[in-house]
Amino acid sequence: MEIQLKRGSSTPLYRQLRNNIRDQILSGRLADGFKLPSERQLVEKLQVHRNTVKKAYEMLIQEGLVYASSKAPRGYFVKNSPAEAKPDPVPETRRTFSSLDKNFNYHFLGMQNTFQRLYNSSYLSDGIPFAGVLANREAFPFVYIHEILEEIISDGTLEPFWFCDPQGTERLRGCLADMLFGRNIYVQPQNIQVISETYEALSNIAFMYLKEGDYAIVEEPALPAIVNILLHTGAHVLFVPMEADGVKIQVFENLVERFRPKLIYTMPDFHNPSTSVMSLDKRKRFLKCALAYNIPIVEDDSMHDFNYSHGRLPSLYSMDRSNSVIYIDSFNLSFFPGARVGYIVAPDNVIKTYRRIINKDQLFLNSLSQYMWARFFEKGYYDRHREFLADFYRHKRDLMCEALSGIPGLSFSVPMGGLVIWVRLPEHLNDRQITAAAERKGVLLMPGNTFFTEGSKGEAYLRISFSSVRDEEITEGVRRLGELIRGNER
Repeated sequence: MEIQLKRGSSTPLYRQLRNNIRDQILSGRLADGFKLPSERQLVEKLQVHRNTVKKAYEMLIQEGLVYASSKAPRGYFVKNSPAEAKPDPVPETRRTFSSLDKNFNYHFLGMQNTFQRLYNSSYLSDGIPFAGVLANREAFPFVYIHEILEEIISDGTLEPFWFCDPQGTERLRGCLADMLFGRNIYVQPQNIQVISETYEALSNIAFMYLKEGDYAIVEEPALPAIVNILLHTGAHVLFVPMEADGVKIQVFENLVERFRPKLIYTMPDFHNPSTSVMSLDKRKRFLKCALAYNIPIVEDDSMHDFNYSHGRLPSLYSMDRSNSVIYIDSFNLSFFPGARVGYIVAPDNVIKTYRRIINKDQLFLNSLSQYMWARFFEKGYYDRHREFLADFYRHKRDLMCEALSGIPGLSFSVPMGGLVIWVRLPEHLNDRQITAAAERKGVLLMPGNTFFTEGSKGEAYLRISFSSVRDEEITEGVRRLGELIRGNER
């Protein structure tokens, strides 16, 4: 059994050891009944304290992945019994609550704070903004927006300023149904719910499906806000690692069989941050596995308009024949952020429940933004602008990849879509060291570790966004990054 520990990592050695063994069990490399090394054997092999090994094994036992036998044969053994699986242990930290934060879950807050600070700095500071995925001012459809606003003013119509149904205006939902037809998603307007953004949608969906003690599955690396949303329901979040062609499907199937989650969140196309695209075979197995256990899937397709290839695989929603998939999308990057227009597509019963949740918090949605996007679509401007965006950001991607390829030791795959590049650093460097030094030089980068709850796994990565930067900022920002990396090699 191969185990690798990083002595200089900020992740404690016992947790690294637990992660190593846990990953091998969930991937199927360690079969049911496999006898694990004794505490003494691991102490000698890994040159660690016995308490490190003991604590790692205790965590695995608590999770239901390992059991200890005091009778012959004595020792620690792999246990693959789904019925006896237990939740991931919550880190032992002292929590002091005030009246304002007593209901807030702190388990993931540190990473969320790092992510949010760098994201906000991407549009609030003067630094070169490689950290946040933001709309680019050069790509705003200003001409179309001005025309539509002038039309609204000159027509004197009341529709853009009036109350609307909490499900969204019928006009917008009709336009969305027509747009989705082009994605091979054939739905009626009554199966569409208008939303402000995808985080809001996932929060409401999690409220519908999850309660304290339930399980939810998320792909890892994962956006910290997504994980926080699920944790705040009291659920335990399970992570399935990503490959170039999507999730490690055997690990996903093992997690589903063992823990029987109540909700699955996935981004099969241009996953943020890994940029991977789930293969057709994995999509089929993914759906089959979820259907076998009657688990709803939330499919996030918010990068749909940023596709730089000529082909596209079918969405999970279009492949689903069991009403198991909830499809979510947003135009906040492809229209303009202040519009706050998005939507979900779901079966009748889900839409009815979601509408009730909307009514719980607000009486109606933004009528003006909905009217503007509907006219944007009706005039044919959406399709025209989508083609422009693909060309505009393809150029940014190519410029960024060309610049990064000149830095020795960096490795990455050219993404087929999306707005980020997932970069692996040279082995001797770590993400926080580089991002801190880059920030001092006026370059904002997102450290890979913010996308991993277990720590250490992301220390070798950076997420670099080309979404909101000018061409000259790409060239200059990568030049400064190259200087830092070369300087750390000496």
